[in-house]
Parts: sequence; structure tokens; C-alpha cells
Amino acid sequence: MAVMASLIAVTLVSAAVIYFGVPGTPFPNGMRSGVFFPFVRGFDDARYMDPKIKCDSKEVTEEVRKALVKFKPDYPVAKVSVILTNYSSGYMFHVNYATYYGQHFSFSGEKWFRRGDKVGEPTIDAEIKAKDDALEKVIRDAIEAYFKSKGAHG
Repeated sequence: MAVMASLIAVTLVSAAVIYFGVPGTPFPNGMRSGVFFPFVRGFDDARYMDPKIKCDSKEVTEEVRKALVKFKPDYPVAKVSVILTNYSSGYMFHVNYATYYGQHFSFSGEKWFRRGDKVGEPTIDAEIKAKDDALEKVIRDAIEAYFKSKGAHG
């Protein structure tokens, strides 16, 4: 009887860990479906302007961090970086930032468990896109305001 109770207890604890996850590990949310935060990703873009205008990666990163904290007070600013590269036609910039991601567990389809910015569940994918678009807009607006403060037009 004690052996059976031990097996049931181990099974229940294992199932709970798999489903709910373990905070502070690479698997903090277990296999629960939903939208979670943070997930680091990035994007590249360019701003065409006079290349003689001097811009600094550290300054623009600080401006983006301020804007993100204003938008979401508990935003993890340490995960944000902006790298500027000066070209003859303007600046190329690469942005890394923390955003939302989804998880979806389902027995249907080719993959049972999906994690990322698209998980194949329309409601989760739409929520991720809306939240990520809002963060990206804040970032792009902050970068544009920084360039304009340095004298860029347009």
C-alpha cells in the first residue's frame, strides 16, 4: 500500500511540474497554453538621413529604455539594446528587446508543443502580435524621436 501511494505521489508531482513548470528555469511556464513574457527577439531597420549627423548607440538605447518603462513600468530594460551603424545614406539599426511569446499544447497536428511568436492557435497568435506590435511601435517612435532630436528630417 505504501509503495502504491509513493508511486501515485511521484506521478502527481511529476505531472504538476511538467504542466505548471519551474520558475527560474528555462521551462518556467510548463506546458500550459497562453501568452507569456519575456522572450528576447530583435529586428533590423534603417533610417535614411544625413550621415554627418552623429548618433550614439548608448544614447538611443537609453531613450528606448525610458520609453519602454513609460509604456510598461516593470519592463526588463536590461534586455534592450540598440546598435547603430553609420552608412553613407544614413543609419542602420539593430534592436534586441523583450517581448511576448506563446505556448500551445495540442495532440492534433505535427507538433504537440509549440513555443514562440506563432504557435498555431489563432487567439494566442493574435494576442502576441497585438502586444508585440505595441512594443515595437514604442521602440520605433523612441528611435525616430532620437534621430529628430539630433537634427534628422522627415
